[in-house]
Amino acid sequence: MDGRIAGEVWLVGAGPGDPGLLTVRGRELLTTADVVVVDRLAAAVLLDAAPPDAEIIHVGKSPTARSWAQEEINAVLVDRARAGARVVRLKGGDPYVLGRGGEEAQACAEAGVACTVVPGITSALAVPALAGIPVTHRDLAQELAVVSGHLPPGHPDSTVDWAGLAASRATIVILMGVARLMDIADALLAGGRPEATPVAVIERGATPAQRVLRTTLDALAIDAIAAGVRSPAVIVVGEVAARNDAPAAGAAPLAGVRVLVARTRPRPGLLARRLRQLGADAVETVVARPAPLDDAGAALLAALPGAAGLVLADPDEVAAVVALLRRAGTDVRALAGLTLVAARPDVTAALDALGLAATTLDDLAAGAGDAGRAARAARAEGAVGAGAAVGAGQGTAGRRPAPVPEVLVVGAADLPADGPWTPRRVPLLTDVTADPDPRIADELRHGDFDVAAFASSTAARSTAELYGPLPPDLLVAAMGRRSAQACEAAGIRVDIVPAEPGVRPLAAAVADFVAASRAAAAF
Repeated sequence: MDGRIAGEVWLVGAGPGDPGLLTVRGRELLTTADVVVVDRLAAAVLLDAAPPDAEIIHVGKSPTARSWAQEEINAVLVDRARAGARVVRLKGGDPYVLGRGGEEAQACAEAGVACTVVPGITSALAVPALAGIPVTHRDLAQELAVVSGHLPPGHPDSTVDWAGLAASRATIVILMGVARLMDIADALLAGGRPEATPVAVIERGATPAQRVLRTTLDALAIDAIAAGVRSPAVIVVGEVAARNDAPAAGAAPLAGVRVLVARTRPRPGLLARRLRQLGADAVETVVARPAPLDDAGAALLAALPGAAGLVLADPDEVAAVVALLRRAGTDVRALAGLTLVAARPDVTAALDALGLAATTLDDLAAGAGDAGRAARAARAEGAVGAGAAVGAGQGTAGRRPAPVPEVLVVGAADLPADGPWTPRRVPLLTDVTADPDPRIADELRHGDFDVAAFASSTAARSTAELYGPLPPDLLVAAMGRRSAQACEAAGIRVDIVPAEPGVRPLAAAVADFVAASRAAAAF
């Protein structure tokens, strides 16, 4: 043995902001992680790739939320790996480009913990490119310098040669420099860079909320203050900053609109996906999670022997059934003889992954009328006995006979009304409030969201419980009457409710409201 231990750490570059720019290898590692230690700059949606039971540790540095010292982060990586965990350290951009990844790798090496670096796309290159700025150009700049603006010019701990950069013709890309714009501009001007040198400041690059301020070196600080530029932003200084080679694109209905989507399941939601299709920067946060009821296992096991079918409405319920069976010392073979009915395609997929065949509610409904009439006629003639069965579809291993089949319904699914069965609801899960996300709390405090969208009553109640009063100028959209009532009961003013409930109507209602607001502001 070489002294190393069972756990391992991967330093994974999360890319510049667009979740689609995470590398294939990075996503693969997330799907098998036991622990994810995540930066503030990593896109929150990337965490959806992690297993539901993975430990998520937010260590991003923020001016208003708790900030982790680098030594604390190093200790977490080492401690979790020493406990045998597969640890993914998810870092914005590339781990080794102004990301302190070298220090984390060194800490792992000194502790005897295996550590692998998975490079990411650095924002220093990607964000200017997405803004139409080539950081090098044959005719304009054949040198490139990427520097940190975290420390002001002249600080004793800074190793940046601002005078040398000013005297060169290199493109200068500055990360973490928004708070030092005036000092940086003064240092470059003092070193000889012309006042008219083009500068671009790209805020929230590689996201739908990206915006670009184009100015000159002498006006940089004043223009940035006037535009309300905030971190994170990439600053490009040099002749290339005047270029705009990005292809023109038609403005999407929700371009530039940042939407907080509160959800009650760990998987990505359809609402955020639809909002992104309309151009929004939709940020999902889990405000509640499903948890088994205290007596769920006993109730399920007691109900199974007399049932002919089991209707599952959500993949979480599939996982809950499997977990409860295991806890009782059995497995999915206890479902033999039941017709399994999936209320949604993702439930079918979850059952299929377990090797369990299922029918669907649609198939069940298609056969419900005929089966119901046949069963009633047979009962009227006294002929119903051992052969009675659920109306449609084949289950996993044949079906138990019953005079009037009892079908267990887990969750919110509804059986077709005209069927030869007796539905019995067996609740397994309840929603419990999740832990607050410090990044969301910080951004709500700063007014970084334009809209908050709630697709359920639980999402509204849990958001109010986690984050308290929402900003007064935040638009609030509720999917339907119940969601709106829950918002109002929690002290949340509702601005947008679609004429009919649903993901698409809600997204369309938000787009219509924003369009009307923009039109009114134009006059």
